[in-house]
Amino acid sequence: MSEEKAEALRQISEIKNHLVDKQTFYPYNYHAVYIWSLVSLVLTLSMVNMYEISIGIGTAVVFILIAIGFITEGMLTKKVNERYDIEDCTLRQQFLMMSFLMMSLFMIVISAVLATYKLYVPIYLMWLFMVSLVYFSVGFVLNIQRFTKMSLFNMLSAIVLLSIGFLNNTFVGSDITYIRIVQVFMILGLVIMPAMVAWQQIRDGK
Repeated sequence: MSEEKAEALRQISEIKNHLVDKQTFYPYNYHAVYIWSLVSLVLTLSMVNMYEISIGIGTAVVFILIAIGFITEGMLTKKVNERYDIEDCTLRQQFLMMSFLMMSLFMIVISAVLATYKLYVPIYLMWLFMVSLVYFSVGFVLNIQRFTKMSLFNMLSAIVLLSIGFLNNTFVGSDITYIRIVQVFMILGLVIMPAMVAWQQIRDGK
């Protein structure tokens, strides 16, 4: 009887893995959003100061913070996958993770180039837009309207703020007032709002 039970469990596991390969299932640990919110907060508050000290130091700080985010999310993803007897990441998980990883590496390099010319506002708005694009992808894959609406608001805000800065020529150099305004939108869009959406999803048991 125990052998029959073991065989049945094995077959169920194979069916689950088959379904995962077919992309009919996408587990997600919303606690990862809290980690990214914390990373975004530290990044927003420290980026300019670190780049002012040194481009190398600023780049290293950004890289370390992003690495911490990816490592933590990887651990949380593995944990939630184990609940469904998934030994590896699904193809969708791998796609989103690798897409965000490559995007992050590219933005780290671009940020270093822009920081050389003290273009801090474009750096912030680039991160706001691109990270929101990732949240938009997550919202689309998981059918989470809250993420989708939040992402659209952030991307539109980034475009408007960049346009205003360009027209008024205030994003070149270190205009403290405009940098502070952009930082407020960064904290609202990448710290507060994502954490609220994650809390609502966890509360709803999704």
